[in-house]
Amino acid sequence: MKRMIVQDSSNAERGREGVFCLIIPTYNEGENVESLVKRIEQVELKLPFQFNLIFVDDNSKDGTAEVIKALMQENRWIKLIQRPKPTGLGSAYLDGFAYAIDKFNADFVGEMDADLQHPPETLVDMCNTIVGRKVDVVLGSRYVPGGGASGWSLGRRIISRGANSLSKIFLRVPVADSTTGFRIIRASTARSLFDHDLSAKGYAFQVESLYVYKQNGARFAEVPYNFETRKAGKTKLDWKEIFRFAGVTIKTGIVGVRRKKEGSVDLSDNKSALSEPSPVTE
Repeated sequence: MKRMIVQDSSNAERGREGVFCLIIPTYNEGENVESLVKRIEQVELKLPFQFNLIFVDDNSKDGTAEVIKALMQENRWIKLIQRPKPTGLGSAYLDGFAYAIDKFNADFVGEMDADLQHPPETLVDMCNTIVGRKVDVVLGSRYVPGGGASGWSLGRRIISRGANSLSKIFLRVPVADSTTGFRIIRASTARSLFDHDLSAKGYAFQVESLYVYKQNGARFAEVPYNFETRKAGKTKLDWKEIFRFAGVTIKTGIVGVRRKKEGSVDLSDNKSALSEPSPVTE
């Protein structure tokens, strides 16, 4: 069995209010990651936390991992987890969360797409919100005043609105944008995911995880952002994922998400979080 390899580089201590690790899954995003990192560089010093950016690459065929490794030489806060094959968005975030909490004792973890559709500049407001308002989950939201989406077709708008309506009906999470993949979560809240048998490995992970957070008493807040148009690469969202999302949402609303029998799980031994050993290469 191939081993998942973690490329790492040390992060200088800056005496900030805790540690924030932003997780970005990648699969064939080589055209986007350099521009993304440049934009993150512009806001990194404005964040109230010690910062680490953790890419989780699923053996991209376009050389994404090599681009990230080159960027690591210039940015000591960038890390790279390389997985042997694509196993879904949800599992990528679970791997990233587990690594961030276990390796860096992260106080906060974040989710963000690699395709430049989530503006890094919004991270500043999101970080300040999770600290200042004493909430557990902050969502970058398209559906609160000030938020929106540019360049969407009518069909894409209908799909997004329909998915959020479905989530409201079945999951009753008190947020306007339950399908957003732009988030910051307290690590203590994110840990609750490892106590549950999550079924979603793709986009449906977003609503299933929100349901778990709600069931564990999490407090939510939303920060507006404008969902930008993809500049390069291809979307990973297809009809198969859309139907899977609908099925998981309905199932979760009806039967919930089952807790693991043994309760809290040691992340280093949790196969749902780190499906394979993860040696660190300095």
